[in-house]
Amino acid sequence: MPIEDAGFEQPEACVHWCQARTYDLHILDDGASVDLDWWNSHLRDSGHEIQLRGRNDDGKIVTAGLATVQRNDLRLGSELVSATHDGLGLLFLCAAWQSAHRDRRFKRRFPDVFGAPATKGDDPLQAIKSILDDCLKTRTLPAIHRGTWSGRPVTPGVGVSLLAAFMWAAEVSEADSRTQLIDQFGASTVIHEGWLEDPAVSGLTLRRYHRYNQLLSSWATTAQTRPELIEMWLIKRWMARVQEARRGGRAMPTQFWTSR
Repeated sequence: MPIEDAGFEQPEACVHWCQARTYDLHILDDGASVDLDWWNSHLRDSGHEIQLRGRNDDGKIVTAGLATVQRNDLRLGSELVSATHDGLGLLFLCAAWQSAHRDRRFKRRFPDVFGAPATKGDDPLQAIKSILDDCLKTRTLPAIHRGTWSGRPVTPGVGVSLLAAFMWAAEVSEADSRTQLIDQFGASTVIHEGWLEDPAVSGLTLRRYHRYNQLLSSWATTAQTRPELIEMWLIKRWMARVQEARRGGRAMPTQFWTSR
């Protein structure tokens, strides 16, 4: 762990909240209501050979209307994706889930992943395809790109948070621990609790993302829980703070643990 984070421990309320929840129920079953018509029409109009699906209230797969996509569906070979390129199909499924999730700081945005071809006839999707393929093949973070200030690879139209979601879905690991989702709500909470870092996720360098993953992994080990639950607490704690500011009183999960 970086020296800046030594002694920075997770709040007691976070520990108790996470220990009272299960990975399968609260993480893998975490669903979002996705507008399949909106996504599939945009995919079709953009020339992508990708179709997204979802599940109805009975769990059956549907191809139109509002449908549920669970976090467990964000994986290679998901039955909710039909695509000629596995990496792109999974990326857009992650984008649909992420932007529709009620607790996360995202608006529905269609990622423009087309890059400028070097020469006439080149595939404008080659840049993003190569990065996604590398993640899926090696299950590691993309190599540091010395040509960018952030150290991140060039991924047209894909921001920090979406790439992190894709890497989680691709089971990318770092230091023997799965990489985690990150968005502004969670980052703002961990900074509010005392993390000494820049709060802007959009400007997060690869080094800072490494540090964030190490922090969540360390907290999870200490609390005997999973990093995904730590990340979820950070998100939900931010939402609770917003409710407290608007309505007064305490909202769950609280900043302070109580046995009640």
